[in-house]
Amino acid sequence: MYDRKVSSLVVVCFLGLFAFMVIGVDAAPKPVKITDLKVADKSPYEIGEGLKKGSKYYIDRDYTVLEMPADMVGIQWIMTGNSQKKSTGKAFVTFTVDRPSIIWIGYDSRGNEAKKGVPPAWLTKDYKMIAGTIKVTDGNMDTFNLWKRSVSAGKVEIPGNAEPPAAGFGSNYLVLVEAGLNTAVSPKTKLSTTWSRIKSVK
Repeated sequence: MYDRKVSSLVVVCFLGLFAFMVIGVDAAPKPVKITDLKVADKSPYEIGEGLKKGSKYYIDRDYTVLEMPADMVGIQWIMTGNSQKKSTGKAFVTFTVDRPSIIWIGYDSRGNEAKKGVPPAWLTKDYKMIAGTIKVTDGNMDTFNLWKRSVSAGKVEIPGNAEPPAAGFGSNYLVLVEAGLNTAVSPKTKLSTTWSRIKSVK
């Protein structure tokens, strides 16, 4: 009887671990196919495949990520340039997503009311700020505030960083992209990814 209890406990623990790994996979940002990336001033912005601690996030600076929300680790992002921090225009950055997506803007925390700054009108109108931040090695800025919105599949337009009435900022934004919550994931892909994640645990 004791052996049966031990065996049952082992099975329960294994199932719990498996469920934890599945939840972890579900919580991880899901990729989106990003195409037709264009920048109004022709800057060579790039598509980053997985933002994480240590990632260099600008094309023209060596600043890196120190901390970020755990459920955003590995998210795709548009590697912008800090030289465009004074950019304006209604569609300074444009790209296309192949499915419903969540667009995140990492905006210089100095350009927020808490630090006596003012974010651009397009950000407060179309996006919602959340509590999380991305901490970086740029000591003058310290953190990006995170703003999000949901979009349909198709063309995405991001206005310039310095669009009125923006004030107080000293760095350009980041653009992060993940699949929307209603994006289907095939059970086969989900199981394969989960098994790969389990095998990688040491």
